[in-house]
Amino acid sequence: MSDEDELLCPSARCEPGALLLGLIGPDGSVGYVRPALEIDEDFIGRVREGRDPEKRFRFAQPCATSGCEHWSEGRCGVADAATTSDVPSASQLPACDIRPRCRWYAQAGPSACRSCPTVVTDVSSSAEWQQRGSAP
Repeated sequence: MSDEDELLCPSARCEPGALLLGLIGPDGSVGYVRPALEIDEDFIGRVREGRDPEKRFRFAQPCATSGCEHWSEGRCGVADAATTSDVPSASQLPACDIRPRCRWYAQAGPSACRSCPTVVTDVSSSAEWQQRGSAP
């Protein structure tokens, strides 16, 4: 397995085995959990009782590369969008445990880390979201 195969997506879905990366605060920014914690079915069952977990938490899982709708031309489009957005980014790198294995950091370096706290995962277009009948 290459280093590329081991990179983690820091904007993953709430699924068994994902890492709980952070909590989204009232201001919309991510407060990182250290160390990142692996989540299980019990956690998922509890957090699905409120708003969609991806709107309240950030998760990390192995990067799916070509299996992800945001992957194009060998790059993560979310990482590119985060680093080119007009949203103000942090002046310091956030305290994040996955940085050495992070797809965004591997692709865009420190600018991705500075933008990361402002990213909220959007699952509204996923098949699961649509099947559950959730409104955005």
